[in-house]
Order: sequence, then structure tokens, then C-alpha cells
Amino acid sequence: MATCSYTVPDKNVTGDNFYGASICNQTYIDYFWNTYGFAGNKDYWDDGFGWEDACNTDKPLARTFNACYLLTYSAQDYQNDAYSGAMLNWARRYVRDNCDDLRSLCGDGSAIARSFKGAFVDDRIELYLGFWYSKDVPGRAETLIHESRHQGGKPHNASFPAGSVFGAGKSGADSTWGYEGAWMYGALYLWWFFAQGARTTSALRERARQRGNLVIDNAFATHPGFNI
Repeated sequence: MATCSYTVPDKNVTGDNFYGASICNQTYIDYFWNTYGFAGNKDYWDDGFGWEDACNTDKPLARTFNACYLLTYSAQDYQNDAYSGAMLNWARRYVRDNCDDLRSLCGDGSAIARSFKGAFVDDRIELYLGFWYSKDVPGRAETLIHESRHQGGKPHNASFPAGSVFGAGKSGADSTWGYEGAWMYGALYLWWFFAQGARTTSALRERARQRGNLVIDNAFATHPGFNI
């Protein structure tokens, strides 16, 4: 990662030490690699991004695998991923159904992720340094869901409200909760994770609640009228 510069935050706080203890298993590594859009993209995940060091949670690949583990196993009955159930169960299915080209790039140092989709476009999700080093593991799972929702056909359709930490007046918000856009999907998942997340810690569930409320308060042109 010669062109990237980053600082690894406290991995106990972000959950990378907790989840990193589970992902260093070839069965998991193979499953995540072949299920969540990595396959075929080795050139985007080597040269310092972690392909040759998949258990090292200082590096992007392992930090992404941590998010994949959280997505896959956080429901108590994770084997049931029917869309008729709770989002905690089917979010992993939604991501794998809509994320088939996942790439890692440096970005500008603060960018999180971006989804590309449309005519004459190579449909893909790009992850940047902010994804790995400014977000905790639940927040990374939220981002994978958010960008997969864009791949599923839901663009942002409004500007951020006054006072939004995401940039008041800038485009990139969703109009309402009922629009069922990318912000709603991300926040709803964090809500379920806070309420019923298994194989995690109470601290990470609380961080998910805080992040979910940040999204609810700042990412909708019309506030949903509730908080987590």
C-alpha cells in the first residue's frame, strides 16, 4: 500500500481484536472471499491491502472480513436468512445478492465508499481508507449494506437537512425513512444489531446504536420522528 497513509485506531474499541480472533480460519476466509464480491479482484486486494496477510487486522482485507463475519453471524439463528424475517438475518443475503464486485482503493484519506452502477458503467463498490480506519466493525457492515442498497437500485434522492453532520444542503440524503433507501437500510440494520446482535459485545452493540441515531438524525431530509 505504498501510496496509502493511515493510522490504525484502537482495535479493542473498533471491535477488530474481537472479530479478528474468529476470522483467521481458512474456511471463513474462503467463504467471505467467494461470497461478498472479492473473488476475481485479487489485483485490488494485494500490494499491501492484505491479500497475502489475510489475518492481519491492521490491514484492509482482514478489517473487511471482520465486517463480513459480523454480517454473517450476528443473528442468533443466522442460518435463516429469509427476507420475511428480521433484517439482522437477511442483511448478509442482501449484500451477497447485490455486491459482486468489491474493490479496495486508497481514496483521499477521508472517503468511505462509493457505489457505481448504470449504463456503460462497470457496476462495482469501491472501499476507501475511511471505511477501514474511521469506522468500527458494525459501521463497516452498515456501509456494505448501504452501498449494496445502491447496487440494488436505490440512489439518494434528497439533500441533507439543516445542521446535518454530513453537510447541510448537500446532495446525498434520502428523502424519508419510507423511501427505503441506503441510509434507512444501514440504520435499520444497526438498530437490529443493537437490539438482538449475537456473538458480539455490549460495547459494540452500543456503538451501533449511537451510529444508527447519528444516521437517523442527519441523513434524512425529513426526520423519521424516532430514535433507537
